[in-house]
Amino acid sequence: NEPYGATQYGAPGFPPAPGAGFGPTRPGELLPRLGARIIDALIVGIPMAILTSIVVFGSDSGFMAFVMSVLSGVAAFAYWTYFESTKGATIGKKLLGLSVVGPGGGLPTREEAAKRNAFVALQILSGIPFLGWLVSLASFVAWIGIAVTIEQDSGKQGFHDKFAGGTRVVKS
Repeated sequence: NEPYGATQYGAPGFPPAPGAGFGPTRPGELLPRLGARIIDALIVGIPMAILTSIVVFGSDSGFMAFVMSVLSGVAAFAYWTYFESTKGATIGKKLLGLSVVGPGGGLPTREEAAKRNAFVALQILSGIPFLGWLVSLASFVAWIGIAVTIEQDSGKQGFHDKFAGGTRVVKS
């Protein structure tokens, strides 16, 4: 007899089966995840592009272009990290019916969200003269690697999810 009429999951003495109990368990597919990233990139990118245009063209300074590149990267990284660790989803993910769960099934921690979005922070370095193109190439390779690992993994986890300790994007 369980207290309050609750039903126990799993056999006595064993932990619940993976996915048993509450919460979403179906993995999010690649295309909706990509769509959510694009929506979120527009949410962060459009205001930052407008601000960058005003600052850089107003000052005509290479240094200010670098500063705005750093700020854009920080804004993007902070956006994904904040929303995933506090809300479980960014605006784009919410619109497309997705959410991020931590390895334990709840919200990812700030550290887990930061690790899974570390590749976004590469943008911070893209404004360095003569190095920016190499950083952009590394970022592009990271995006391709993530897409390939999501498609090849039975649980639809990209290498960034595994790097973060086992976060998952699931259908909400």
